[in-house]
Amino acid sequence: MAQSAAPTIPYSAARDESRPRVPWYIWCSLLGPTSIVLGLYWDISWHMSIGRDTFWTPAHMAIQLGGILVALTSVYLIFSTTFGSNLAAKAASIKVWGFRGPLGAFLACWGGVVMVTSAPFDNWWHNSFGLDVAIVSPPHMVLGVGILAVAIGALLLLVSWMNRADGLAQIRLRRMYFLLGGVILSLHWVLLSEYTGGDQMHSPIFYRALSLAVPIILIALSRAGGYRWGATTVAAIYTAWVLGQLWLLPLFPATPKLGPVFTNITHMVPLEFPTLIIIPAIALDFLLNRYAHKNKWTLPSCSAQHISS
Repeated sequence: MAQSAAPTIPYSAARDESRPRVPWYIWCSLLGPTSIVLGLYWDISWHMSIGRDTFWTPAHMAIQLGGILVALTSVYLIFSTTFGSNLAAKAASIKVWGFRGPLGAFLACWGGVVMVTSAPFDNWWHNSFGLDVAIVSPPHMVLGVGILAVAIGALLLLVSWMNRADGLAQIRLRRMYFLLGGVILSLHWVLLSEYTGGDQMHSPIFYRALSLAVPIILIALSRAGGYRWGATTVAAIYTAWVLGQLWLLPLFPATPKLGPVFTNITHMVPLEFPTLIIIPAIALDFLLNRYAHKNKWTLPSCSAQHISS
């Protein structure tokens, strides 16, 4: 694997620099993880309300559709870069097994393959061992690794374009960046939701689970986004996602079909109230802004950009 310096305009999608145009594959990179997190909230509610009646539920289709969309988009980018005539795209790419393409495209493509592989694995698991009532299971962990790879790959694609844009295009891409960051935080929260329930707040595992990666995600997204209140923005988007499913899912009717659902209900059961990550996110942004000039490893240009934002 080898990587070379990136030019100013990496891909042929930027044909008109005077307009704040966002490439179609960036929109697909945002739509895919959004469909995944929507499907995950829907799927967990489906399991709690109806049970696992079949693999071919709309929630499962939304999850797999998001991964396949980003994977196919990444395949297009890899093939168009490898066999195309755009020298700028080739110079801004990496080489893997003779193919050239953006780093994010390779990662997202691998994640999409892992997600699709987890589907028959999960179906076999249920047919062999019965229904599970936990999020943490071998097929679910395979699916989770694939989802995170797709989301991070999509984020790398978006960031690579955002760092080369300017003016109105950069503003629009920055908004998309923080929206995708909120989606990534929501995906991470779903993975940890088995250990972060309200009944576990008096247990050390609740704080260990949240401290494992949430601060790293918030700080990384905040610093890379170049916005003073980046962590707060990401946490606010995550909160909006969870509140949205909390208020909207009960509006849809649902009837239990099989165990482990034994309670007679008439509507979809949502996930719990969001964890108040936004409060430590505000504190993180305040500390990052307060001591931005005291970091001797920060380049002067990066500090200037951070303060101007």
